[in-house]
Amino acid sequence: MASLPISNSRHVAIAEGGATRVVAVADLAASLGAEALIRLHEADFAALEAVERDLVHFNLERTINRTGTRYALLPIVRPGRRRPGGPEELPILDPTRFRTGLCVAVRQGVPVAAVTPDLFAISLPTIRDASALAAALVRRYAELFPDLGPDDIVRRGCAITRLRLDAPGRVPGAEPA
Repeated sequence: MASLPISNSRHVAIAEGGATRVVAVADLAASLGAEALIRLHEADFAALEAVERDLVHFNLERTINRTGTRYALLPIVRPGRRRPGGPEELPILDPTRFRTGLCVAVRQGVPVAAVTPDLFAISLPTIRDASALAAALVRRYAELFPDLGPDDIVRRGCAITRLRLDAPGRVPGAEPA
């Protein structure tokens, strides 16, 4: 089974008022005190509010996230899409809401059934077991990969990114008030 294409990591669209514009990921990340971005669906971003420090985030199959990199986690206003034979339609992010953290570990290609309880314990509150993870992967990726059925998505496994989050509202490098 060939690996799925990785989403565009150089550009994203951002919402500004009633319009959108395409920006470089590196520029957006730097403006938020980070080196790169992790995009979260709106419901997942809302659940992030309950997370204090440690977080495990799951992607489909594999990720480009790297240990030692500082990330800004932002909500997706509109998910990206892939059309057969066409270019990826970029997701639209809300840069006014974000949380930052340091990636402390990454694992690639982990079967959903092999994810251990200790990892689910620090995942989003809505993903506490393999069944919830499978449902989340389908919810997140079905629109991006319309040619894959739910079972095909789950069979591809997941990438696991472990983050140590900064306190909400803290921008790294900013002096405390």
